[in-house]
Amino acid sequence: MLNIFNAITAESVLSSVITSQVVSGVLDEVVALVPVVIPTAIGFIAIRKGIAFVLGMLRSA
Repeated sequence: MLNIFNAITAESVLSSVITSQVVSGVLDEVVALVPVVIPTAIGFIAIRKGIAFVLGMLRSA
């Protein structure tokens, strides 16, 4: 019985789809998002801490 699944492996399919240019493009986009994501995350944490501080002061007053 001929097993047709042995001829098609994940490695052969992925190597034709994922090239170094694709990986390089994805990495470039991720690196480009870092300057946007880090300040946004820091701002979000600061706003949460500020709201928690204000609510704590209001509850203790």
